[in-house]
Amino acid sequence: MAGGRRSKPRVRPTRPIGLSEEGSPTRLNEPPVAREDGWFIPAPVSNRLYQKSALGRPIDGGIILTDVEVMFCHWHRHIPLAKGWVDSRLEEDPDFAHKAVAFDVVRNAGEKVVPKDGRWLRWSRESHPSKAKAEAVIRWARTKENLDMVELMNWTRELSDEGMLAELAIVDDEMDVTMYRLSLIDPRGTITPATVDDHPMLGVEHLSRKFLREDELDWINGAENKVTDLFGELNSRGLLMRPGFKYGCRWRVYSTPVDVDHAPWLMQIEEDSPSNWEGVSLSVRLAEGVNKGWVVALKRDDWNFLLLRRHLPGR
Repeated sequence: MAGGRRSKPRVRPTRPIGLSEEGSPTRLNEPPVAREDGWFIPAPVSNRLYQKSALGRPIDGGIILTDVEVMFCHWHRHIPLAKGWVDSRLEEDPDFAHKAVAFDVVRNAGEKVVPKDGRWLRWSRESHPSKAKAEAVIRWARTKENLDMVELMNWTRELSDEGMLAELAIVDDEMDVTMYRLSLIDPRGTITPATVDDHPMLGVEHLSRKFLREDELDWINGAENKVTDLFGELNSRGLLMRPGFKYGCRWRVYSTPVDVDHAPWLMQIEEDSPSNWEGVSLSVRLAEGVNKGWVVALKRDDWNFLLLRRHLPGR
């Protein structure tokens, strides 16, 4: 076992049911009341929840909370729950606990996340829904759920067109949450593009000669497939591709010659990309561990490049 200084493992929250005595109000609050469109909390408690924390949807006499907002208010705003309330939610939705934990994490950093029209809209801690437009939309999912890269690409583009960021909260079986931020990028480099007849930067030098890889030879020889198509696209952008085997991807993509700077991206083509969030977590963590961005290349008319990075709420 390695020596040296040891740090204690971080304490993982268990989020128990029951109100904490720390900071408890002198007069206990009442549990939310069920209505057709959610859970009602009356004034004056509702005023503080909405005005300070953007919790709930204002109506006459109070606010309406969603299920996950009720849980957040129970854990952090001294709002009690009726007996059996959590059991009823879990009977209605087996994923309720994971969803509530995701909401707790994305909100607990101080940012304002508001369920609205089927989406979780996020404002910064300094802002408020009554005064500004949302900065991001957050989705949540469990780790074993299958994912659709094309759908994620389209979602990211739609939000970008609305001037918002795309963020994901992935909940594992330990009720821990990993967040990602998605963006469509336009990778460009400064390298003179190779041609069929002139390609000094392709291949690797060994034994006093140059060895070309299969993908490089296919491109030079005019083979037509998705890999050579992407190779040609990246080459035309002034980029240089090197094998990504050591990093679990197709290519390390350089924007400068290899001896000038490190590759800023690890790139995977759509067909070889992970099919669930466990695979994405492995790929992104490996990429960021070597200070690179993990990119999926998707061909839909033109080539599109989807960058996934880990994201810490509140930063």
